[in-house]
Amino acid sequence: MMWTYRTLPMACAVAAAALLAAPPPAAATVEAQPCVRGESETKGFSAVDSGEIRWTDKTKYDRAREHALKVWKYPGSRITLAPDGAFTVNDLEFRDYKGSSADGAAVAFYTNDSGVGATDYITFNTTKMDGRGRDFQNSGAAHEVGHALGLCHKGDRFATLMMKQIQTPPITEPTSIDKANYKRLWG
Repeated sequence: MMWTYRTLPMACAVAAAALLAAPPPAAATVEAQPCVRGESETKGFSAVDSGEIRWTDKTKYDRAREHALKVWKYPGSRITLAPDGAFTVNDLEFRDYKGSSADGAAVAFYTNDSGVGATDYITFNTTKMDGRGRDFQNSGAAHEVGHALGLCHKGDRFATLMMKQIQTPPITEPTSIDKANYKRLWG
């Protein structure tokens, strides 16, 4: 068939209709990844209490804390992250300590206290956080909130927020793998 200025628009319309009628390509399924070194993901090793984490703040890294709480409130997340109030139980406190630059301590760490009504802690090492860029601080804070949600460290086979070390450039929010692990734990 010879294409003319009269048949070309019709051929384009037919091709467009065929593309619209075709089913969309299947979305790639991201699998939850296993923990490293005998760690496990468990609701019991989290700050979650009755589907929420109520938090207080005694840290100078407010922007990093705000970022971390915001990125874990993505569409589909099920755990409520909200400030503690007069009529709620404090589940998590953000705080600082001055560590040594040579002590091998982490940038930040999560401490779980499984007692009834107990407060868990995310503690920032001021020696390792001060002078670092915003993305580095945000990565450390978001990683620790992941632990408060019950997530464990992941191996370096896949780039995730829950890798043991902060990457260059830093991963500052949950990846599809982190979200898959979150979904496996919390639904």
